[in-house]
Amino acid sequence: MNDTIRLRRFVPLLPWAGFLLLVAGAIMTLITRRFELVNNLLLGSGALILLFYAASQPDRLRAFFQSRYARYGSSTLLSILFFTAIALLLYWLAYQNDDWRVDMTSSGLFTAPPETVELLQSIDDPVHVIGFYSFSLAGQQQEAKTRLDNLVAAGDNLTYEFVDPQVNPLLAQQYKINFDGTLVFIRNRGEEDEVYARANTLNDNEIHAALLKVVNPVEKKLYVLAGHGEAEIDDFGVDGLGSAVGLIEDQGFEVETLNLFTAGDVPDDATVVAIVGPRGPLEEEEVEAIAAYLDGGGSLFIARDLIDLQGTLVGSEDALSTYLEDSWGTILREDVVIDPEMARAGQTSGLDFIGASYGSSPIITEDVRSFGSRFSVARSISTTTTSGVMHTPLVRTTDSAWGETNLELLIETFTAEPNAEDAQGVLDIGVAAENVDAGARLVVFGDADFVRNANLVVSGNGMLFVNSLNWLADDETAIELAPRPVVARQVNIPDQHLRLLRTISTWFGPVLMGLLGVFVWTRRRRNV
Repeated sequence: MNDTIRLRRFVPLLPWAGFLLLVAGAIMTLITRRFELVNNLLLGSGALILLFYAASQPDRLRAFFQSRYARYGSSTLLSILFFTAIALLLYWLAYQNDDWRVDMTSSGLFTAPPETVELLQSIDDPVHVIGFYSFSLAGQQQEAKTRLDNLVAAGDNLTYEFVDPQVNPLLAQQYKINFDGTLVFIRNRGEEDEVYARANTLNDNEIHAALLKVVNPVEKKLYVLAGHGEAEIDDFGVDGLGSAVGLIEDQGFEVETLNLFTAGDVPDDATVVAIVGPRGPLEEEEVEAIAAYLDGGGSLFIARDLIDLQGTLVGSEDALSTYLEDSWGTILREDVVIDPEMARAGQTSGLDFIGASYGSSPIITEDVRSFGSRFSVARSISTTTTSGVMHTPLVRTTDSAWGETNLELLIETFTAEPNAEDAQGVLDIGVAAENVDAGARLVVFGDADFVRNANLVVSGNGMLFVNSLNWLADDETAIELAPRPVVARQVNIPDQHLRLLRTISTWFGPVLMGLLGVFVWTRRRRNV
């Protein structure tokens, strides 16, 4: 008897329970966009509860529909259902037509850049994108999905999917995934002529460059000089070049080491030759081989320290420095740059600093300017007028910097003061040069540390390095994507106004509801 009474108490709650289950199932279906097990259980349970209530309580159901609440509320319910149906219909139409897009942002933030749209519309072969995102990067995966939806809307031959590299490590290994959160663009997937390129970030330039590589692949071969204590390309320690090699391989470069002592000449398939952090001098015969390569229109990248990682003075007055000065008018000074104005916070010596300004070159994109570049124990570079050679400064210091020449004192005490022998004022840290007669190109940096693994991810060092190599390879299309305009929408609110807004937003609603409650209660008391 008591159980029957308790059961009757819960019967009026059954319609509410069924309705809530139906609403929960509908919301889950809208979020997941598919009928999954949980969604079906919620919808089915809600429907069964409502059917059970209708079958077991026909009198209550009949009385409800004949009541005043049902008569007056039916029109409101029908209006709600009507507008809900319209909203669901519009949502379904928008979901079925991805190309129906209206970007209301002033800079077109949610629209693919026009250069990328033009490239997508020129594609004839299918391009498939695999986004390698682990569970920990769910937020970035959602951002990547938005970007890829924009690309799909712009081109008919693009599809995509997401794969967790931890769940499918073989597929990640197949496409040489080094970083979680990488997009792989694949043309003609599974066929003999399959081509793929990676984008390690959602940056417009990197996505455009990866797409360009699979649509119009350019063969680029980079030889990194070895045999003089240079940084090693397969070393992923703090001093190696493993991360740098991964970045430039993503840019379509094939990378190999080159020992000119045994090879004799630069290979014919070389697009760029790089000399990064040599600790010993180059032989005359090696420099002659490099000169012959440049005379034939080659490209050379040099990043050369004066003090190595162990704090040892590395002599650089060799045949290479003589050739650079005589043939290219480019001089690597025997000094160490100190820029106290742009030095790292808390550092008294000023040896670790960021670039103060940048020159006008395709290498210096807006991203490089925005992120900046950082150097440590760098040397300065000067240029002289040379026939047929055009110089362009890439990275410069402030006018308060100087090039310290008392290196022994600097190594021993880490202190220095400018004197008459030191170059002072705005100093160049990186320089690009082009020989208009031979068609050769040269990029020289007075610091090799900025491309090592420990520093490559700092600021825009990786961008600066990659852009330099693409310019040397005459592949400027990989770095020429026009940047989006940045519209500042920051509102500065005084503290007193901010406190007032916080007070109103916190207390206005509850206080207003309380006063209304007191007012209603008082009126009812008077009417009794």
